[in-house]
Amino acid sequence: MRYHEFQGLSVSALGFGMMRLPRLEDGRINRPAAREMVKAAFTGGVNYFDTAYKYHDGESEDFCGEVLAEYPRDSYFLADKLPTWLCETRQKAEDIFSEQLRKCRTDYFDFYLLHSVDEEHWTNIEKLDLVSFIKEKKDAGLARHIGFSAHCQPALLEEIFSRYGDILEFVQIQLNYLDWDYIDAKELYAVARKYNKPLIIMEPLRGGMLAELPSEEAYNILTAATKASGGASVSKASYGLRFVDQLPGVFCTLSGMSTLSQIEENIAAFSGAPLTEAELAAIPQAVSKLRSDIMIPCTACDYCYECPSKIKIPQIFKLYNNMAAKNFIPGWDSLSEMYAELGPNAHDCIGCGNCESHCPQKIDIIARLQAVDQKFAEVIAAHE
Repeated sequence: MRYHEFQGLSVSALGFGMMRLPRLEDGRINRPAAREMVKAAFTGGVNYFDTAYKYHDGESEDFCGEVLAEYPRDSYFLADKLPTWLCETRQKAEDIFSEQLRKCRTDYFDFYLLHSVDEEHWTNIEKLDLVSFIKEKKDAGLARHIGFSAHCQPALLEEIFSRYGDILEFVQIQLNYLDWDYIDAKELYAVARKYNKPLIIMEPLRGGMLAELPSEEAYNILTAATKASGGASVSKASYGLRFVDQLPGVFCTLSGMSTLSQIEENIAAFSGAPLTEAELAAIPQAVSKLRSDIMIPCTACDYCYECPSKIKIPQIFKLYNNMAAKNFIPGWDSLSEMYAELGPNAHDCIGCGNCESHCPQKIDIIARLQAVDQKFAEVIAAHE
């Protein structure tokens, strides 16, 4: 296991994200299976465990408190997060923090974060001055290091660090080799580096999509580079994990693991050789192939705006591409609601072909709209 330094601490390059633990049929955590995973993580050198108030409907913190109590407190780092959107008052934040300590069976958190900071939640964070709230916890020894998880645009990240950079010690962002350019994760990364802030990375495999890598040709591009470097065959997930780990400033990469085999696979990725120059050079090529294989090449030029049925074609294709990049796992949002909000869809298409005659990308828009509608129906049936 590789380790990275954070303020004198030696943190495992792989962090265990406790948000996708194995479940029983009733939805509760399969505690015997999850306990074996934690044991394997410790055996493999993992010492960073990440939970949150809402993970597993609140059960994740309870499980962490139960299983980590079996290990010496100084043998691991525990990270938890304040759900800022649930804090109507400072007292509510206080109540939640106390509850988290109790559920996790600990006297302090090694890392404590403002959870899911974005443009919407930032208003409430400012209103209640929750930055000073977590600083008070640090000053009291209840949170040894404080930071935040960012789901915002680069401009807000810049504002936060320019105002609170002397208080907030680190930032957690979503970053992986697909999102590097697709959602401009590199811009968020650049802001953190500008302010010399250490980074924790979440979603290095984009919810598991890069672990499955639904484009065999993209995987072949990566494996060819590995062979050219004289390396042995590695897993699909290994490329995503090692891409993040090689970025300067990253001291821990979280993986929300669900099986014992994933634990073993990810430990191997962080215990083996880093990416070679050939593999790094191959990643943009693999991304280009991946995007062409699973996404609709719409550039949102809006030349198709004259649709007589008023179908918002670019927005529908954008939603599809976003879902494809998540391996069609909706997450917190309702796909049916997001799709409905866009208004008319393939069912309203009259097949006039006006859109296709104006499309610079020569997309088979009519057929694509029908395929999108069918795929969305399958995803909604499976997840909602």
